[in-house]
Amino acid sequence: MLYELLSGEVDTWEVAPLFKDLLKNTTIQFIRDRVKLLRPSDHLNQSVKQSRSTSSGGSVHLESGIIVEYDWLVLALGAESKLDVVPGSAEYALPFSTLEDAHKVDKKLKSLERERFSKNSSPICVAIVGCGYAGVELAATISERLQDKGIVQAVNVETTICPNAPPGNREAALKVLQSRNVQLFLGYFVSCIKELSDSKDLGKMPGITEVGADTVSCAKKFILELQPAQRGLQSKVIEADLVLWTVGSKPLLPQLDSNYYNGIPVTGRGQAETDETLRVRGHPRIFAIGDSSALRDSSGKILPATAQVAFQQADFAGWNLWAAINDRPLLPFRFQNLGEMMTLGRSDAAISPSFIDGLTLEGPVGHAARKIAYLFRLPTDEHRLKVGISWLAKSTIDSVASLQSTITKVIAGS
Repeated sequence: MLYELLSGEVDTWEVAPLFKDLLKNTTIQFIRDRVKLLRPSDHLNQSVKQSRSTSSGGSVHLESGIIVEYDWLVLALGAESKLDVVPGSAEYALPFSTLEDAHKVDKKLKSLERERFSKNSSPICVAIVGCGYAGVELAATISERLQDKGIVQAVNVETTICPNAPPGNREAALKVLQSRNVQLFLGYFVSCIKELSDSKDLGKMPGITEVGADTVSCAKKFILELQPAQRGLQSKVIEADLVLWTVGSKPLLPQLDSNYYNGIPVTGRGQAETDETLRVRGHPRIFAIGDSSALRDSSGKILPATAQVAFQQADFAGWNLWAAINDRPLLPFRFQNLGEMMTLGRSDAAISPSFIDGLTLEGPVGHAARKIAYLFRLPTDEHRLKVGISWLAKSTIDSVASLQSTITKVIAGS
């Protein structure tokens, strides 16, 4: 729910609670650190029975110098945005996948909003690279936030938005983006991003898309060169005050010590190859879930690196850890697609549940259903209760404010 942080709909503590708060009544030891090195000692030719009798499965070396000896290990490192894709993307584009990313984007938007406060100022121009779920949700959220003070441009190599989404979600999203005048550049890819140091250079750029009469600003501006990915399209150059990158990610598996066993088998994307019980192949004491895992379904395709898949894998990994420790049979993971959800603004969302074919909940109903679904997914009963009360209070205040506004307009009109 990072998008709701940009819209001001939720607070940080609600959607990103601290580990010290979540774990305060447990015996779990929490160490905030970064993994430097992983040294597994369960070998490929070692049987599972022998592995169980071994005193340690290996060790994890942290950047602080701490060495954690483990019997069993779960790799759940997530992924980070892959920014080094085109020239200038790493230098000038901001990713949007972590809490820190959301805070940086919000800070930049607030700075631009303060700078363009006057009515005569040029609109704030935001360019979003990628029109998958993340790109579309960002475009919908930011366009609603900026309204007539900004222009949102979204670029996608495909000729449609959210190509892998259910048709109902895609249609609902497209309708919202069009109603908020989001400019879609479909069938294009970004070839490079450059800083526009001198606003006078704008007139020299061929095919540039003008976004306002007043281009003189103390803030940095950027240009994105777009090349056609489809026949019949012409190259374009667009201008932006803020560039957001939502294309591509890379898993964060740690390095392996070359003095030990050759290591964890990984895919080309850097994900650990796992068997159907979520154990890493050749390492009976290591499990991998989420972005760290490359698990294939019955048709041989690797499961998508989505939150829904990771959420379900966590339950199976927990059970299978207990089963492995207690010499019980391990359960094969079976992904159950529950449907897909996307936020489209403060009172708008789209949900396509898998158990009712063709059904899409959108608008305020979809928004309420999505928040309820995420409320139940929050960690710990205590945190769910606190967040539920907070959201109810905010909803009541918003409803009262909306009612007062309506009454005021009726009175003024009469």
